[in-house]
Amino acid sequence: MNLADLLTYADIEQLRRMQEHYGVEGDAHSKHHMICSLLRHLGRPSVLSALVYGLEEEERRFLQLLCLDSREVYSMEDLLSKERMAWGKNEGKPRELVSKGLRSGWLFPGFTSDSRHLYRVPLDFRQRVMRVMAELKRQSLSGDQPEPTVYRDEQGLIQQDLKRFLSFVSQHIVQLTSEGAIYRQQQRRLLAQFAVREELIMKKGYRFGFGRRYHQYPDRFSLIYDYAYYQGYIAEEMDGYLRLTEAGAGKIITEGPDETREMIHFWIRLYRHALPCLPVLIRWVDLLAGDRWMSSSDLLVALEGWVQDYYYETREQLFHRLLKMMLHLGMVCLGEASGGGWLVRMTPLGRRFLQQGSGLGEKEMEEDFFRPFPTR
Repeated sequence: MNLADLLTYADIEQLRRMQEHYGVEGDAHSKHHMICSLLRHLGRPSVLSALVYGLEEEERRFLQLLCLDSREVYSMEDLLSKERMAWGKNEGKPRELVSKGLRSGWLFPGFTSDSRHLYRVPLDFRQRVMRVMAELKRQSLSGDQPEPTVYRDEQGLIQQDLKRFLSFVSQHIVQLTSEGAIYRQQQRRLLAQFAVREELIMKKGYRFGFGRRYHQYPDRFSLIYDYAYYQGYIAEEMDGYLRLTEAGAGKIITEGPDETREMIHFWIRLYRHALPCLPVLIRWVDLLAGDRWMSSSDLLVALEGWVQDYYYETREQLFHRLLKMMLHLGMVCLGEASGGGWLVRMTPLGRRFLQQGSGLGEKEMEEDFFRPFPTR
């Protein structure tokens, strides 16, 4: 619903609070006049720009979390979760940002008995705010980049390699180490069949937080393996062997629907353990590099505050990992910039995914999933 619709359903008290907040004059005894005065005021581009520019950092983060989410309604629990994310490491008064949202007309409570405890963000307000915020960020960047002569595009390849993995398990006896990993010799043969090659994990070091078997397999294959395990396509048997399940065999035999979208949702849940703001980062990559090439360094500058160091990984390394996995999932193309670094652009697949949902409603993967129980 748009702002005009939600103002119509709002009660007089909320309209008065909004008038007071914006300093709008009008007949406080006429709901029609109050609505018209607020619409005229908030409809001015200069007012919206001043609103965005004048926000405190936590307020701006909270407004982004509201406007980047594609869900139509939020519970109070959803809003408080966004508020905690907006505060980050800082401490704020409980419900302070939610109250600000209600006073400012960012949020409106439900108007029926069924939706009384649910809240909405005006659709047209959401779109206008994000255009202003995107323009604000672009002003601090070096600008659009020319199309690279060569770039990588992996749309559809991870789905193919998922099937190749399941076929390999069906055709070979796959024995697991005492830690539950495929032996390196078989890993090497398997990865050689993939459309996208990866090097084995040879050095011991800190690798955790990005998957159940992330410490044993390279990034892309780790995601494929964890997804197959989560979907029940493979089973780690107590006798120390990896076997294909009935569901996995059916996946090979039948030409079912493309699972890339499900794999993206799974990836978001898996990586939110280390990157809680992952859906916000994906949306910003789309807003800034959806129809143009942008340098990865510019994107990282624009996403200041949303990417934090995670244990042994710096924010630069985390952002590099994010873009690499978006490439593997077919969400972005990556080219080489003339001065070094990457050039980034969203793919049609990535844009379609975001048109159907932002991923902000996805919960982190359950802690139990990250515990790789030994096979024997």
